[in-house]
Amino acid sequence: MNTVNASTGFTPFQLKSNFSPRLIPSLINREPSSLPTNVDVLRMVQEMEINLMEAKDNLLTAKISQAHHANKSRAPEKPYAVGDKVLLTTVHRRWEYMQKKDGRVTKFMPRFDGPYTIAKAHPATSSYTLDLPESSSIFPTFHASQLQPFHPNDNILFPHRQHDQPGPIITPDGEEEYFVDSIVDEQKRGRSWQYLVQWSGYGPEADLWRPAVEMKDTVALDKWLTNRGD
Repeated sequence: MNTVNASTGFTPFQLKSNFSPRLIPSLINREPSSLPTNVDVLRMVQEMEINLMEAKDNLLTAKISQAHHANKSRAPEKPYAVGDKVLLTTVHRRWEYMQKKDGRVTKFMPRFDGPYTIAKAHPATSSYTLDLPESSSIFPTFHASQLQPFHPNDNILFPHRQHDQPGPIITPDGEEEYFVDSIVDEQKRGRSWQYLVQWSGYGPEADLWRPAVEMKDTVALDKWLTNRGD
């Protein structure tokens, strides 16, 4: 409590009580002083207010200095606007995947997935809200450091890089998941049901019959049952 803080320039005890106590008692016997007057108390309160304001100024100066030195080693931040398409890093999902089981590696896991459209921009905090599918359980707001601009492929210069269909999302378990666009049909199979699923970004040729247990709690199934009248 009696150590001067590098950012505020004061000790915590000094800001709290307006004085710094002696760690070693004085050997000189002092005469007991009289009780403080109203003027003394007012002066002490004013000194405490001045010290607090000075500490706040020093703290703000320290924050500005720290930010200045930290920004020297940072790359320029690219501003994004609403409607821009970006790629989202998978670094956190790769880390979670490796923590689930010994010996797991993420060498062949994609570094980014997407593209996603920016729905909201918050430049003051360098964060952006992405238009993720309704079936996604990920919080949709990310810092700019987790995003990269999406550059569409030039099909004339690089025809072999063309991707007509969106790639899958990689889950923390390393599994590939595709986004469900809608359910277009159903059929009875044994004691359960199967649904014909249409995938986002894919044509009817990619539709697949999936069991009801896999479609549980999906928006597509809720819409299908509502339109069917169940």
